[in-house]
Amino acid sequence: MGQSLVEFALVFPLFLLLLFGLLDVGRLVYMNSVISQAAREGARLASVEASWIGQGAVRTECTQQGGTVVCPASAAALQTDVVAAANRMVSPFGSIAASKVYISCDGTTPPTGAWTTYTCASHDVGDLVSVRVLLSFTPITPVISSIVGPVTTVGSATMTIN
Repeated sequence: MGQSLVEFALVFPLFLLLLFGLLDVGRLVYMNSVISQAAREGARLASVEASWIGQGAVRTECTQQGGTVVCPASAAALQTDVVAAANRMVSPFGSIAASKVYISCDGTTPPTGAWTTYTCASHDVGDLVSVRVLLSFTPITPVISSIVGPVTTVGSATMTIN
């Protein structure tokens, strides 16, 4: 009886670490899926709104109330709309700061490498718009959290401007 109790005392913490480690991995996979969906939603919204930047004064469609056409006044307004769209998707994990959402409009190729700013100077129909979203994941298991620390998850998507 005493030997079983000692064996249980040695194995039980490892079992709990393995169990909660699996829960953390599941949460990380779920967060990765959610952040990818948030980037797709931001890119979808940007692909629809980017060609309308600054056209509110000249387009009658922009003055419709309750319609589907949104005409952002500037690239900063477009980024605000994209951040709001991405935040609607990541509600289980809090919210994404505007500084963690990057937008790039390019006529030919999507951006590569580390993104540092958001720009959408070129916004013609047929150009590409790319959105990159960053969100930090912290494991709930104390041992894993102290070993690994926070993990930055990244989602990105590229779409054609309509």
